[in-house]
Amino acid sequence: MADINVKWSGLDKLMEELGATAGATIEAAASAMKTTTGQVQAKAKQIAPKRTGVMAGNINVKPVKKTSTSVTGTIEAEKDYSSFVEFGTYKMHAEPFMRPAVDWGQSVFIKTTMDKLKEVATFK
Repeated sequence: MADINVKWSGLDKLMEELGATAGATIEAAASAMKTTTGQVQAKAKQIAPKRTGVMAGNINVKPVKKTSTSVTGTIEAEKDYSSFVEFGTYKMHAEPFMRPAVDWGQSVFIKTTMDKLKEVATFK
């Protein structure tokens, strides 16, 4: 099984700079994370090697977790052999699909987060 966790912390400093409330900032970041994890899931399914399609069909998104200063999104390739495909073994080369999808999703997350934060910011 291959798990990819993306955690964004330091929201307290961002809230101070934007003049937004803690709740509004966390909700904006959580909404952006939910959107991004869905898009990363679709991208991972698209680029995953497909012999039978079972592995790609078992790439799932877990609910977004929030604290007062961080938001965590998880995309999980749930088949037992997913990590062997992602990272390779001494008998087979790696065929990464999760890491490239997450790399692609970073810009999506940043743009989506900024759009959501613009809606709640009061700017000092």
